[in-house]
Amino acid sequence: MPQGQAGRQIFLDTENVRVVRTNGTRSDVVFVTFEAHQLDHDPDRAGFAEKFLQDNGFPAYHFLANDNFWFQYPEMEQVLAAVRADIAPGTHIVAYSVSMGGYAAIRFAGLLGVSRILTFSPQYSIDPRIVPWEKRWDRLFDRPRQILWEHLMAPRGVPIILFYDPHNRDRHHVRLFERVADVVRVRVPYAGHASVTVLMQCGLLGRAVLDVAENRFEAGAFQRELAARLDRSALYRDKRARKRGRLFRRIVADIVDRFG
Repeated sequence: MPQGQAGRQIFLDTENVRVVRTNGTRSDVVFVTFEAHQLDHDPDRAGFAEKFLQDNGFPAYHFLANDNFWFQYPEMEQVLAAVRADIAPGTHIVAYSVSMGGYAAIRFAGLLGVSRILTFSPQYSIDPRIVPWEKRWDRLFDRPRQILWEHLMAPRGVPIILFYDPHNRDRHHVRLFERVADVVRVRVPYAGHASVTVLMQCGLLGRAVLDVAENRFEAGAFQRELAARLDRSALYRDKRARKRGRLFRRIVADIVDRFG
């Protein structure tokens, strides 16, 4: 039974994951979010983008993990089914997420029946046999790794609006996704893994969320607007200066900017 403050209820609580449901004025679109890697394990913490979605009238279901385990919990299929059953037929479901959360949103999209996905710097796999070159997250798992849900993938026909830095290792994950899913790339150069932060600093994150929610996102136009605003991001300016600090680095960066 959902419980909590007005407009925000604990929809479901298991040993490994909590789902918080927040109300909204919209009935045509609902968001499902999965949080990224967390240092704060307060069970009453806010869900990913919770305030923005509430402020803009969107109901949402926020998945909060009890630890950093890339949502590899045995009960996930049942939890996702409960969320899907609670959403009225005909409602457009938008999955929204970053990094570890992006991995979950894309893998669980079919079980949720999502219409579209907005994600920033997701990783394709946590299986070292599939991505042996990916070592960045090894020390961040809160318990020994297990892989339960990698047989799942966003169905064809569900657009994945995917923001990433082509200079970063995340580009390899994007290429793997493109082999099996419908990816709409948006490049955020010199962002590193923090593509969502650069978008926020450029004043474009809210617009991206609303455009995807309303199914009016146009990647080419958005890419041009982002390029015009990139200098507003302190993170972009810092990473760009470091990436281009020497001649060889500048040559490599120019090649990636053109072809990456």
